[in-house]
Amino acid sequence: MPTLILARHAKAEAPAAGLSDSDRALELIGRKASTRLGQVIARAGIAPDLALVSPANRTQQTWKLMAPAFGECETVVDAELYETNVSGLLDVLRGAGEADTVVVVGHEPTSSAAAAHLAGQGSDKSALQRVAHGLPTATAAVLEFDCPWAEITSRCGRLTTVLSGRDVEE
Repeated sequence: MPTLILARHAKAEAPAAGLSDSDRALELIGRKASTRLGQVIARAGIAPDLALVSPANRTQQTWKLMAPAFGECETVVDAELYETNVSGLLDVLRGAGEADTVVVVGHEPTSSAAAAHLAGQGSDKSALQRVAHGLPTATAAVLEFDCPWAEITSRCGRLTTVLSGRDVEE
């Protein structure tokens, strides 16, 4: 059964004059949380075989620090994932082909909105409540599907858990 991990990038530096939003880098705590998020996902027995990553610096850094926790994983940087909405994210995801487990490393509010949009019958109530408030940085929503990526639609998945890498010391 296909599994989707919707991961929000870790804590990035604040916006600053002369720094474009897409160039913002992770703070030290964000780098630690990214590594921890990968470890938490791997310990849950989940390992992506395809990573779809926004081209923003902070998402790229988040994925590079998460990735060592997993085995071999194809990585695709997709410009559509930066400043997209749920529909755009789903369009990208529908092209995931034969991948069993896909991680999308992206941004808010799209990550939590997509999780809420896809969560249907059998979803974990606690996870639904967490997603309803938005995904904090370095947090991932995990969904399972009974249909291939090309057929995913509203309420067709089960939101099983929300995992966080944020419990790291500064």
